[in-house]
Amino acid sequence: MNAFLDPAGPLPPSVYWRRRAIVLVLAILVFSGIWTLFTAFNAGTTPTPVTSQTPEAVVACNSKNISLRAETNQESYAEGELPKFSMTITNAGTTACTLEVGTDKQKYVIMSGSDLIWDSTVCQVSPQPFSQIFEAGQSLTTEAVQWSRARSDNCDSGTPAVGGGASYQLTVYVGDLQSTDAKQFMLY
Repeated sequence: MNAFLDPAGPLPPSVYWRRRAIVLVLAILVFSGIWTLFTAFNAGTTPTPVTSQTPEAVVACNSKNISLRAETNQESYAEGELPKFSMTITNAGTTACTLEVGTDKQKYVIMSGSDLIWDSTVCQVSPQPFSQIFEAGQSLTTEAVQWSRARSDNCDSGTPAVGGGASYQLTVYVGDLQSTDAKQFMLY
């Protein structure tokens, strides 16, 4: 033990102390590396508890607690401007719930008076399902859908664009749920 505390040899004691410090640092690094590999390996094989809720673990939303609001990116559109629509979905309930909100359940309908102008589901290609968890009181807005200003009565004919200073109303749907109020906008 005395030889450890009082190094003896042909070199000055400071050289031996530096060597010992280097060996100690290397030993710590090697031990840390082994410990990191060990914990990483164990973390990969040990199941991690899930803290977030999955759609399967949450009950379906009660339609009485869900409200829809139609959204437009502008109040009026000049000739040639293409409107973009979205919807805000709100869970007014007191508990989290899950709702099918994929493009296979979403529908945008534009009316002018009693005339059906456009129904987003008529010419829809590859609608996708999606289940969303809504926390109590949470509102989410869908991605915008762009409308080409064409009628939906014939998808392939390139029906003439609508406009000319007319007023239009947008109503949105998710499955059987419908927005309470239609969103009015103008096309020129």
